[in-house]
Amino acid sequence: MNKQTIYFLITLVIAIIWGYFADLKNGEVGWFIGRLLFMSFFVIFVSKLYRFIK
Repeated sequence: MNKQTIYFLITLVIAIIWGYFADLKNGEVGWFIGRLLFMSFFVIFVSKLYRFIK
């Protein structure tokens, strides 16, 4: 596995745990899905930006 995949998986796990306690316990499924998408795109963007700068 490359670093980008590992970072993506770690971020996905953090987003799921964070979203569970912040969103799903309150019945806000839309916010949960939005949080997962945002965190995923953010990690991909940052890793591509880091690779571009380096």
